[in-house]
Amino acid sequence: MILYLENPKDSPRKLLELINEFGKVAGYKINTQKSTAFLYTNNESSEREIREAIPFTVASKRIKYLGINLPKETKDLYFENYKVLMKEIKDDLNRWKDIPCS
Repeated sequence: MILYLENPKDSPRKLLELINEFGKVAGYKINTQKSTAFLYTNNESSEREIREAIPFTVASKRIKYLGINLPKETKDLYFENYKVLMKEIKDDLNRWKDIPCS
C-alpha cells in the first residue's frame, strides 16, 4: 500500500492509530520495520523531527514496490524502470535467438 501524507508531523501518528484500530477488527498488524517512508522536505531540522516521530525506515533515494523502482524524483522513473527493462528484454531476445530450435 502506498500512502501520501500532507502533514508529516501529525499524520503518521494518526495513520498508525487508524491502522491499529483496523488491525483489532481485522486481525492484522503493521510491521513498521518493513514499512518505508520518503521525506519530501528541504528543511533539515524538520526532516530530523519527522524521522524521530515515525517508526518507519526512511528511504534516501528510492524504494522498490511491486517490482517497480520508485525514485524520490519522479523525473527519474523512466531511467530507473523503462531503460533497465528494455535492456533486459533485448538481452533476453539476443540470448534466445542463439538457442537452436528442435
